[in-house]
Amino acid sequence: MRIGIDTGGTFTDAVVVPAIAGGLGPVGQGKALSTPGNLIAGVLASVEAAAADLGLTLSEVLSQAESVDYATTVGLNSLLTGTGAPIGLITTEGFEATLPVARAAKVAGLSPAEATEAVCWSKPPMLLSRRRITGVPERIDSSGEVVLPLDEHAAVAAVQSLRDDGVTSYAVSLLWSVANPHHEQRIAELIGRIHPRAHVTLSSAVPRIGEYERTMTAVLDAYVAPLVADEIEALANVLAERGFAGQLRIMQSRGDSCPIGDALRPVETLQSGPVAGLLALTKLAKALGRSEAIATDVGGTSFDVGLITDGEASVARRPMIGRWALAHPVVEVVSIGTGGGSLAWIDPVLGSLRVGPQSAGANPGPACYRRGGTAPTLTDAAVALGHMSDLGSVVDLDRAAATLAVEQEVAAPLGLSISDAADAVVGVACSQMADLIRRVTVQRGHDPSGFVMLAYGGAAPQYATRYAAEVGVGEVVVPAAASVFSALGAAGGDIRPGPKPSSRSEPPIVEHRDAWFDRQIVDCPVYDGPRLAPDTRLEGPAFIHHPSTSIVLRPGDRAEIPAGGHTRLFPGPPS
Repeated sequence: MRIGIDTGGTFTDAVVVPAIAGGLGPVGQGKALSTPGNLIAGVLASVEAAAADLGLTLSEVLSQAESVDYATTVGLNSLLTGTGAPIGLITTEGFEATLPVARAAKVAGLSPAEATEAVCWSKPPMLLSRRRITGVPERIDSSGEVVLPLDEHAAVAAVQSLRDDGVTSYAVSLLWSVANPHHEQRIAELIGRIHPRAHVTLSSAVPRIGEYERTMTAVLDAYVAPLVADEIEALANVLAERGFAGQLRIMQSRGDSCPIGDALRPVETLQSGPVAGLLALTKLAKALGRSEAIATDVGGTSFDVGLITDGEASVARRPMIGRWALAHPVVEVVSIGTGGGSLAWIDPVLGSLRVGPQSAGANPGPACYRRGGTAPTLTDAAVALGHMSDLGSVVDLDRAAATLAVEQEVAAPLGLSISDAADAVVGVACSQMADLIRRVTVQRGHDPSGFVMLAYGGAAPQYATRYAAEVGVGEVVVPAAASVFSALGAAGGDIRPGPKPSSRSEPPIVEHRDAWFDRQIVDCPVYDGPRLAPDTRLEGPAFIHHPSTSIVLRPGDRAEIPAGGHTRLFPGPPS
């Protein structure tokens, strides 16, 4: 038995993959609200839900599991919110400006629109002040020969000064340490003697030539490492207390897992969740006989896009996280802050409608969650339109609260009806998603119409046909277990058959729901997704309900249910 876990900004997902002799069996799926400040609570809640999906208890699953594969966002969240550890950088004397100069990369990481506006140009944020960058006399040449021995007295003074300034995590990046790491290793020994409980990251652990990228990677690792280490230690302890005796592995951005205790670099966990989902989709694309695919993941806080070409996921040629350069290989996933929890707001200068990048997160969450949030989000707009009614057993959605939030913050300021305002929020969000897809495809010489689109994450099935139609994609596949697909990828699992589908000639309808499409209210059937028989064909407007997510079929959209539990969607005209 294997367990896969993916922590997101809004939800934590888990899967339990049983070991079934002689064939494939069902996968337990669980979803719970993330718990900022105590992420382990959300992890346990999601695994407990996945265990219950198989009729087991949390203790039974943990005691039987041979491995837990964990995709964590704690490092990424601390980086994006500026809440990492107080760090210091020790470098070769005379090269203290390597990080501030930053290759003069004032447009690195900016969107194409921002890159054309000089007012947006700036160097990447430093993550530490200039006074916490200290040079020490030493020099190694490109062949690894020592030109100037390390001045250990100066190194000791540098460590003491940084320690007294409040530094708790050190990055050490010396010139040509990649050719000879001896001086960096000696400084690490000195830090261990002077500041025993501090974290140390050495740039020589990154086997790449490139002074700035290597230094930046060391700084990023030092910035997030203490928080990632604390979370992993807490998770390991809690799992052990609950009876887990297997191997805990951490998913990495390059596409593999690292057992705890091995040489894990926390900086390599920053994109672990999206990468896990993309790798699982690469397997799915091969199983479908498609070598060209666009992977799209709409979660609670972000929209992630990855490209599969010639049957393989793309690897970043110049990897970056946000606006910061990296010096290690990563599976390429490009993201924007447009997800279900993204806030809808009116630009005070232009008076135009915006969606994201700010997010309501898990706490307080969208207004419809009834957890204290009052600002409208993308999810609130979908609920107000009647496109969503619940998130399975995770959250009951309050349509009245969603409608009120949209009315007060969007409809009234813009002079629109509530339905038109909610539809505008969805339209803006989907246009932003379509723009990102074009950046990943068209701007790199790919025609989206030649690709199949794969839609996963809790929210992607709700919007997929709309943003697919906008970029000209003719087929969308929503995989089985779409809402927990990154957790499935972390566990290295395959899609397995779910509940036995209905053998009825007529597709099972759960209910009818009034929803807003094409500027009018339409009575729409809601189909029971897990019970749809193979070869079922459906037409929109309609909804296909699955645990933790729902597929929206707009007028003109079509759906087909092949064997295997996936859903093929054929988008109608753009909305």
